[in-house]
Amino acid sequence: MTPEIAGMRIARSIKSVENDMDELLAKAGELLAEVARARVSTLNAAVQGQRPLARFAAMQKCLVEARSELVRAHSDLSKLAESMDIAYQCPENAVLEEGLDGELQTLAG
Repeated sequence: MTPEIAGMRIARSIKSVENDMDELLAKAGELLAEVARARVSTLNAAVQGQRPLARFAAMQKCLVEARSELVRAHSDLSKLAESMDIAYQCPENAVLEEGLDGELQTLAG
């Protein structure tokens, strides 16, 4: 595998993880909101529902911190690729094809 192909694979993977993390953050936020709404609509949930609500809020904070680490890792990888003179941004329509020599090569469309 060439460094360029490795870079493209990593770029695609990290973008996918970033998107998945954002979706998870959104779903966790929806869960937190749903628990808070349930507390309003029930009579005794304000006391009994506090602990789970606090745990969901702590979970949300951890997810935000994890997403921040992902952003930092992405930045580090981009700098590494740049220092190695490897293209670190995938073209929108790039594909891998086998060349005449049997090696995979990048074709940007």
